[in-house]
Amino acid sequence: MALTANGLGSGLDVNGLVGQLMAVEQRPLTALAAKESSYQAKLSAFGQLKSVLSALQTASDALKDPTKFSAKIATPAADAGFTATAASAAAVGSYAIQVTTLAAAQRSATNSTTTFVPGAGTLSVTIGGQTKTLNFAGGTIEQLRDAINGGNLGITANVIDNGTAKQLVLTGQNTGAANAFTATGLGIETSLYQVQAAKNAALTIDGISISRASNTISDALTGVTLTLTKETTTAARLAVADDPSAASNALGAFVKAYNDANNAIKNLTAFDPNTRRASTLTGDSTARSIQSRLRGLIGGALSGFAGVQRLSDLGIAFQADGTLAIDNTKLTTALKDHSKDVGGFFSGGGSITGFAATLSTMLDGFLGSAGLLAGRTDGINASIKALGKQRDALNVRLEQIEKRYRAQFTALDSMVSSMTQTSSFLTQQIANLPKIG
Repeated sequence: MALTANGLGSGLDVNGLVGQLMAVEQRPLTALAAKESSYQAKLSAFGQLKSVLSALQTASDALKDPTKFSAKIATPAADAGFTATAASAAAVGSYAIQVTTLAAAQRSATNSTTTFVPGAGTLSVTIGGQTKTLNFAGGTIEQLRDAINGGNLGITANVIDNGTAKQLVLTGQNTGAANAFTATGLGIETSLYQVQAAKNAALTIDGISISRASNTISDALTGVTLTLTKETTTAARLAVADDPSAASNALGAFVKAYNDANNAIKNLTAFDPNTRRASTLTGDSTARSIQSRLRGLIGGALSGFAGVQRLSDLGIAFQADGTLAIDNTKLTTALKDHSKDVGGFFSGGGSITGFAATLSTMLDGFLGSAGLLAGRTDGINASIKALGKQRDALNVRLEQIEKRYRAQFTALDSMVSSMTQTSSFLTQQIANLPKIG
């Protein structure tokens, strides 16, 4: 503000008068601030809406994976000697499995009574007919250990002090009979003896003998991976069954995400008739359109599917308050009935678009860069920017008005002061005139 002085001579309260007049002049600024606050509240509300719709899209996209609806679980009997996992391709059934031999890697060690001292030269390691070499300049047993471990020879080395001598222990990096090795050079062949032979895993599945180089076997039973842990004397039972938990969990997450979105829209558009208070998006056509379209798709039927055509066929239905709920008994029954092809309903197939992709496409129309929400928020941001320009122009005009008011009242103050002085002078002159009579 340009001037702040009180009356110069008359005692006129210039600041007070200007302040009261400017309070009236500034009312449009208050209106602009209220309007901007309203726009900012709508931006925040649409941000909340975008967040819950994004979460719903994530939950919907998770339903596109058909393997969630054909998952299997493999359960070995207690103390079976193996663990197992099953993929969706596994066949439901029961298998008798006995582990007779665990796969092992070859392990060889140097003399147990005299510490091996490696000489200079070339160490050769042959595995499966292929030979790799290491040039060693001579040194201690520990230096040879480190050289072997850094030499990519297909074996690892360790040093064990047995109390009498230090032994160099060589171990094949891979299990299986085909991965047996020989080591020659540096004089090691005269000291080395075998501690453990390389061997294959051996087991029987329903009486059929199986041999593999590894204790992890994924090519014996389709879709089943066995991890052998110990040798057993009798066969143990492995049960492979349908596992509805993956589908149930994914559908539970979807229902929660929809309910979160529905409740968010409900709260943002609510109107309290008792207090006559509206929410931020009460009456907003965009929010109402999103809510209506979501409810229509989720409650409607999709053509082209023979088994399941709508979510309610799976026990997922609307409640009186507009939220979704799951009838777990009905859902479990549907998931176990392969003829219903629940996975196909969600993931689609061929030329038929599944429910998950259909919903995700609709949500893209709300959330995309050219979608419904982007259009609304862009419009609101443009309005806020226009209000900012109006505020700047109004502030410039208010400064000019205040300067004018202060100039006018300062001039009035000077005039009143001058007239007061003239009045005082005339009063003194009249008082000094001779009295008549």
